[in-house]
Amino acid sequence: MAKNNKGSKARASTTSVSERRAVLAVEAVAPAFAAWCNNMPGLPEGALEDLIDAVGVLASAYFKLVPAADVTSFEPLAFGQAMTAVGSAEAEEDTEFIFVAIRTYLQFLEETKGWTGSQEDLAQVFTLFYDDDDEPDAPGELELPQHPSADEELAALSGTQLAAHLSSLLQWIGESKPVTSTGALKLAEIEGAAAAVGLVAKGAARNAKRQHIPGFNTESLEPSAPLIVKTMHELPLLSKIWAALEGGGFIDIGSTKVWPTPNAEAILNHGHPAHLAALRGLMANFLSVSVMGEPVWAPWVAPAAEAQAGLLYAAALAGSTIPVVLLENPDTLESLGMDEFAGRLLRRRMVELEELGVVTLDGAVRVQPALATMVLLALGRQVGDGGGAGPRLPGSVNAGLGLAPTHPVPLLQLKVAIEDTKPPVWRRLVLRSDLTLAQMHSIIQTSFEWFDCHLHEFNVGGYNGITYGPVGPEHDFGDPMPHDESAVTLGQLLKAEKEHISYTYDFGDNWRHRITLEKILPFAPRPAVRCAGGRGMGPAEDSGGTWGWQNVVTAVNDPAHQEHAEYRDWLGMGQGEALDPKEFDRAALDEELTELF
Repeated sequence: MAKNNKGSKARASTTSVSERRAVLAVEAVAPAFAAWCNNMPGLPEGALEDLIDAVGVLASAYFKLVPAADVTSFEPLAFGQAMTAVGSAEAEEDTEFIFVAIRTYLQFLEETKGWTGSQEDLAQVFTLFYDDDDEPDAPGELELPQHPSADEELAALSGTQLAAHLSSLLQWIGESKPVTSTGALKLAEIEGAAAAVGLVAKGAARNAKRQHIPGFNTESLEPSAPLIVKTMHELPLLSKIWAALEGGGFIDIGSTKVWPTPNAEAILNHGHPAHLAALRGLMANFLSVSVMGEPVWAPWVAPAAEAQAGLLYAAALAGSTIPVVLLENPDTLESLGMDEFAGRLLRRRMVELEELGVVTLDGAVRVQPALATMVLLALGRQVGDGGGAGPRLPGSVNAGLGLAPTHPVPLLQLKVAIEDTKPPVWRRLVLRSDLTLAQMHSIIQTSFEWFDCHLHEFNVGGYNGITYGPVGPEHDFGDPMPHDESAVTLGQLLKAEKEHISYTYDFGDNWRHRITLEKILPFAPRPAVRCAGGRGMGPAEDSGGTWGWQNVVTAVNDPAHQEHAEYRDWLGMGQGEALDPKEFDRAALDEELTELF
């Protein structure tokens, strides 16, 4: 057992009920685990503390998903999700040590008969760490899929229906195709684009009679009758492939047309030296958009996405398989926070990936070894020469490919301030001017520690100005649809210093942000976004807006306040812990933003 070379890392104070439960659960098993570890030959000094700390990291991630009270059994699907979250949140060297430590902890539970779950669950959890012959990996190593040869991986990727669709749409675009002012294909072009990805659909005028539109994932990707749609975004498969091409830098979208970038040659020319890397990265970008990129407009979407990420991660590691019947098990779904609707969405999502050739569902969820690198790249695990860190936003794949950006662009220094906060809460960000408003939404969510649980919009020009936001049938609430936030860049809207736009999150709490352009800076290839400064803690989600948050801060810090105990419990604060609204860790945020891209 190798000691974590970074030593025991100080963890943040408990800030939620789930994390408090995790602390108590780990404390309950720590003495027995410590006694067992002390019998291990050659245990380095200080390693015991690191091992227990690692169990705490997993427990914290796991308890956010499952209302458990102990760490002596794990639901396999939630365990895979928790491991995915750990892999995305920790530095590479920390992640490797944590994985080895968790495997050691599982061995402790098995050998001491401390495991309280079923043996089937234990065996399934162990598949993340063991080879097919049930022998543990060498100490200090995490078992990843055996890397196929370049020819094997290329053949496997090229043979999928997904790769065919991606290439076909690029070929259809040709030199260029006309688009609307929002960056979507014009109605007359939808039929050809749909055919390129195996769909039968036609664009119609806004007053045309609308046919029934199938859901985000359907049982068949090739409907027999033409669909009459009023925007390309009513065809989710086409919309996701379009987003993958644009986000990966394979197409550029202007005010009147879309055209392929020089990077597209690496996809279309099979003899190109970057063909494998480009294909792997483009497919990973699609998978990232498909799994984690659906707008969260219903309560069952996020649990389904998280469960799917855990499933794919587990299935891609060392050829692990998870029985398909678990997707139908109400108890399993409930333990992952999924209701009937989330379970149905999860199954449909997995069927779509099967039809696209990414997984097989013949009794178990499987990812063939030659596709594992691509799947793990999409989910943020670093593997071989194609790894990345953290779930990717559209637009981040160029870095993973090693391909140059389409063209150098200026950087923008922005001040993003939450209005009416006392003390002031703001962030100074330096980012690429070609990032879209959709990406800016994710950056703001990360910057203020929001959880993207509510609606949002951007506004340019004030009350009678232009509104941007997510578009599509799932966002049609009877109001005029906003302009597509994924089709406009920051550089298109902010062109001179002191210009500003607004961003509103959660129309109930009404968190209004003013985004001001402070400086235009010369191009730099990396990072795509970084934090250059800031002030103040991000207000807690659902705390009632600026006035409500001020009341929460006052209550938790004043023992005489009538809501003191209630709000401390709500925030999961420990005894003696204070809340400082001025607290801000620039370096920590900078690291998180870098991992996004």
